[in-house]
Amino acid sequence: MNRSDPSFRLDHEFEQQARRTPAATALHFDGASITFAELKARADRVLTSLRALGIQDGSCIGVHMERSMDYVVSVLAILKANSAAVPLPPSYPESRLREIVSFAALDAVIAGDRALLGPRFAGTAIAYSEAMRGVAAPTSMPNPPGDPDQTAFVLCSSGSTGAPKLIARSHRSFFHRLRWTWDDHPYASDEVCCQKSHMATTHAVYELFEPLLRGIPIHVIADEQVKRLDPLWNTIHTQAISRLLIVPSLLQASLDMPGFAAPPLKTLVLMGEHVTTKLAAAAIAAFPEHTEIFSIYGSTEASSTFVCDIRRQFRAGQELPLGKPIAADVRAFVLGTDLAPVSAGETGILHVAGSPLFTEYFRDAGSTAAAFTTLPATGETLYNTHDQVLQTTDGNLHFVGRIDDTVKIRGFRVDLKEVEKALLLHPDVRQSTVIASSDKPGQAMLLAFVVPESVAQPELRHLLQQHLPSHMIPSMIVAMPALPLTASGKIDRQRLLAEHAHRVANGAGAFASDTARRVAEIWKQVLRCTDIGPDSSFFEIGGNSLNEFAAVHRLRNAFGLDRHQLPEVSIHQFQTVAALAACIDAIDKGTPPAISPGNAILRSLKQGDQTLPPLFAIASAGGTLGAYDKLVRMIEIRREIIGVCDPFLWDARDPTANFQSWVALYVKAIRERQSHGPYYLLAYSSAGAFGCEIAQHLRRSGEEVALLALIDPLAMDRSSKRRFGYWALQARFMSRLPARAVMLAGRWLRLAVPRRLRDSGRSGTVDDPGLSPEQFAQAATLSLTSKEHMLALSVLLELNTGLPFALSASDLSQVAPANYLDRLLERARNAAPEVDREMIKNIAVQYNLQVHAHHRYRLRRYDAKVVIFDTRGPCSGLLAAQFRPYVDDLDVREIALGTPSARTLALAGIFPENIRSHYLSMRDETFVHTLAGELTGLLS
Repeated sequence: MNRSDPSFRLDHEFEQQARRTPAATALHFDGASITFAELKARADRVLTSLRALGIQDGSCIGVHMERSMDYVVSVLAILKANSAAVPLPPSYPESRLREIVSFAALDAVIAGDRALLGPRFAGTAIAYSEAMRGVAAPTSMPNPPGDPDQTAFVLCSSGSTGAPKLIARSHRSFFHRLRWTWDDHPYASDEVCCQKSHMATTHAVYELFEPLLRGIPIHVIADEQVKRLDPLWNTIHTQAISRLLIVPSLLQASLDMPGFAAPPLKTLVLMGEHVTTKLAAAAIAAFPEHTEIFSIYGSTEASSTFVCDIRRQFRAGQELPLGKPIAADVRAFVLGTDLAPVSAGETGILHVAGSPLFTEYFRDAGSTAAAFTTLPATGETLYNTHDQVLQTTDGNLHFVGRIDDTVKIRGFRVDLKEVEKALLLHPDVRQSTVIASSDKPGQAMLLAFVVPESVAQPELRHLLQQHLPSHMIPSMIVAMPALPLTASGKIDRQRLLAEHAHRVANGAGAFASDTARRVAEIWKQVLRCTDIGPDSSFFEIGGNSLNEFAAVHRLRNAFGLDRHQLPEVSIHQFQTVAALAACIDAIDKGTPPAISPGNAILRSLKQGDQTLPPLFAIASAGGTLGAYDKLVRMIEIRREIIGVCDPFLWDARDPTANFQSWVALYVKAIRERQSHGPYYLLAYSSAGAFGCEIAQHLRRSGEEVALLALIDPLAMDRSSKRRFGYWALQARFMSRLPARAVMLAGRWLRLAVPRRLRDSGRSGTVDDPGLSPEQFAQAATLSLTSKEHMLALSVLLELNTGLPFALSASDLSQVAPANYLDRLLERARNAAPEVDREMIKNIAVQYNLQVHAHHRYRLRRYDAKVVIFDTRGPCSGLLAAQFRPYVDDLDVREIALGTPSARTLALAGIFPENIRSHYLSMRDETFVHTLAGELTGLLS
């Protein structure tokens, strides 16, 4: 391909590369790899399915799945169909996805599973798994000619109308950037690249196609790893990634990490934000001398237009220029308000012409026309960037600022008007304005001001989370009686910023004290998170049972406190920066606040309407709430979701006490939060026994339990062969006929001896006096020295967190049992260095204790509503057979699993095949999405 090839198309270039290197590895993801030939075959398969669906040239097709190998296949298939790909990131709020889909009138949507899409896509949805299974791969797919000016991607950005702005980009519009890489900085044959950028950005397009179209293998990095800096950089190191594209603010946060070691990259490209002199100096110092470091300027409308060689251009104390045009067909014009060119040394508005420009704002002719300007002297059409720049005598351009209401937050463009309109959706908000702090370019924060002063901020923040992506949520929200005005009657934004400047100093948000600022800094270090404000809740921004101990430990050291003054449970009761800072200040003044055991046990997982009874989710084995993470993200209910944790994790429960005492702690905490019914309870797996007994306790005290929902409560009540639960579990390992007999026996029990089974005795564990100290010590030792137990625990930790915690049998083959815990801790700290040893130890012991209690629990009569969610498969019906003799109002709903990834299948291989679905259900996107829909119906 020569430098001026007018026929460039992404899909055609891929076809040529697949013919050149069919056996070469194209993609790595989640432990699996595929060659270029395999990637082409999969894309052809999906292409054929799209054609069968009636997709014609010029269609717009959504892609609703996480970053993965399947996502790449889907994008290639769409481009080969001469259509445009419209990324629909699952991380977007449901309401925003609905807006995009409705406005764009998509011709089809490809998803990981059609069930994830809902009824609004009826007739146009195609599940990726169906596309791959239902159509035979053709032996030869035609490669029809296509127009390089055909739209390839429609990318979502923020818009001033209060709705997302969709930006159409052609194949040709990406060519200049790819050519710069291929011709000026060619790949070596041994290089490895990665894709980790947000899918709705041009960054993701460049990360994918720059290496792929030159035969370079790509590691697709899962979203869960990208969200945390430690796993991200660990992957970059271990996979020997040679080139990296990164947002400046993310690089700054990485360089600020204690002990950060820069990998030996060949090329580092900074995009999406202005690069400060300080960051440039830090990057030059951190990365090896052979690493080329570039800053590339642009926007989604005019992407990658100017490039600056940071090592060559850097001058201490001087701002970096935007650089020179990246290609000959990129032309820059700095114009005054009269559209006349400004002289050297003057500021003006940057306009751009050439092939890098976008095609249109999708189906918005008015906005498209307004974005372009005609140069009077030549009649040439220019794109107005709305960036004010200074043109120097040497021809360089220096960024001065924006002239409109858009800002860059973590590399994403945000239109302040859209955030303001979202704030006004709250019925109590009469007026709103949003400004950006500009103390540190590249680390700007959104600051929101609303009227009246009485607006409930938690409700307002919850509303924003339902409508806006995370990068558009303000770091600070201030409720005021009135907004200040200028003499001309406009909102005085400069005064607002000036009055709150002390609260945004050091980039820490609206912190009312030095204590709050220091607390936030510690959280940033532990959570590897840069966007923390006073209202940030530890558990809503990435905190969990694996890092809460590290946070409290650092807080004690920083403020000179001991464990008695600041116990681990403090972070549960005082979950926000502001609340915890106030707690520390009170301790310092000698008036420490009371720590409520109930507050320590309960954790808010999702904010909701405080006038409605909440949904209580009981901790599964291990005592943590990680198994509910996917469900909490997907479910759409107005109720608050509150997790119930086991205080044993922070040594606040006597582990020798019996089961009833354990349950009584949970009941006490629940009733402290909600004194009277109706109660709504949710329990997964071995939490099932606790959910059942909590419901029994509440009903015996005269309270209404409106819903007890059990998710796959496998192996409950199996303490002996005399219990039906024992046979219900064994039936999963039987051949078809004996298993069928067990199901029939369950039905017979319901009919033959209902009164005896349902009326006599009480529920709970049998012969349960608790444990002696010696018995507990033996149980704890067994938990930590059993190879099977430790392997299973490590796998469940990875399935719950998405971090590479899992051990294999070979990892423990040369390790003494007494050192199994240290081996697991070593693996965990590779992914999350702040993991606390005592926490991992307590999780391991709790896991064993809870599973044992679940097995020994004895079912008894229950006369209120129970809904069981079972995984659909050969063993469906066994749970219904087990519970039906005891429950009058029983509703059993079967939910199918989706297609697990190669990594998930490999992890699950440690469990027997007959019960493997039990461990996968709450980690499976399809299962959880369907479950979320079912629960939404039950709780609405």
